[in-house]
Amino acid sequence: MSTSGKSKAPASTNGIKAYSKETLGDEIRRLTAANVQLVTNKMETEKTRVNLEANRTRLLGKKNSLITKREELRTEIVVLNITNVPIRGHQDPLLGPTQNKLKTKRPPPFDNLKKNLQKFLTKTRYYQRFYQQNLPLDSDKVQDTIVNIIENISK
Repeated sequence: MSTSGKSKAPASTNGIKAYSKETLGDEIRRLTAANVQLVTNKMETEKTRVNLEANRTRLLGKKNSLITKREELRTEIVVLNITNVPIRGHQDPLLGPTQNKLKTKRPPPFDNLKKNLQKFLTKTRYYQRFYQQNLPLDSDKVQDTIVNIIENISK
C-alpha cells in the first residue's frame, strides 16, 4: 500500500481506504463538528420537549380549574333557580334588556271565547316579555295572566 506524497485523496487497496495524516485530520475535524452539532441539536430538542411538557401540564391544570369553576357556577345557578332568585341573562338569553322610555298597553282581558284564546295568550306573552324586569319569575307571569283572565269575570 503506497500513497504518493501529500495527496488528500484516500487510496484504496482491496476495499480498504487509506488516508494520509492531513486527510485523516480533516475528516476527524469534520466528523467532530458534525457530532458537536448533533449533540447541540439533541440538547435543544430536549430543552424544547421539557418546555412543551411544562406548558402542557400548566395548560391542563388551568383547563381543569376552569372545568371545576364551570361546574361550581352551574351548581350555583341551579341552587339560585331553585330558591327563585332570577339570574338575568341565564333564564332566557334571547330576551335583552328593555328600555324604560317605551311602554306597551296591557292586553285586553280574555273574553271567554275559545277562538280568541290563542290571540290572548300571544298578546300576553309579548306583554310579559316587554316587562320582563317586572315579571322575572314564571310564577309572576302566571299570576299576571290569571289576573288578566279574572279581570273580565269580576266586571
